Amino acid sequence: MVHLDSTPALLVVDMQNGFCHEKGSFARIGMQSEPDSIIPQINELRSAFRAANLPIFFLRTSYNADYSNRRGRDRGDKIEQLHGLIQDSWDADILNELTPEPHENIIDKTRFSGFFGTRLEEILKERGVNHVVMTGVGTDVCVESTARDAYQLNFGVTTVSDATGTCNKADHLAALHALRIFGGTSATAEVIEALHSRNLRVS
Repeated sequence: MVHLDSTPALLVVDMQNGFCHEKGSFARIGMQSEPDSIIPQINELRSAFRAANLPIFFLRTSYNADYSNRRGRDRGDKIEQLHGLIQDSWDADILNELTPEPHENIIDKTRFSGFFGTRLEEILKERGVNHVVMTGVGTDVCVESTARDAYQLNFGVTTVSDATGTCNKADHLAALHALRIFGGTSATAEVIEALHSRNLRVS
């Protein structure tokens, strides 16, 4: 059974139109993540964290219109040619099925890891968070990068196996295998059971 530390937070990574929607920029280059199988679990976890009065953070990849804040080695690729993931665009928006509520935090990022060049670590510590529960896409890229950094920064980490996804099953499973030593992985039901076991008010 998964063990959650005293104050966990839920992180929802890159569940954006650009990465997940059939009309998004990644679908147009043949790299779309399939969100349908993980949206229900993410929303189930959001409900559980809300009921327990625990923080929820959406991490969102968002670039300047001229991509000046994007990693230099990625410049000029197909994403830029398609004007993908530009700040305040539909492509950068969170999927409608996961629209953040007013009390849910949104952290914009420009790198794979949600901790690089953002205030995420500072905000988590201000809220007393000592454990992050990882959901979203892609398991092998932004989820894994953020989970590894969280682990190195001394947060407890749990990656939710059925609330994360990527472009194909093999890459998803390989990432979960790697993350077994960066805090470990668990299913949605196990995380919610762990919330119950902490005597939190989860309905």
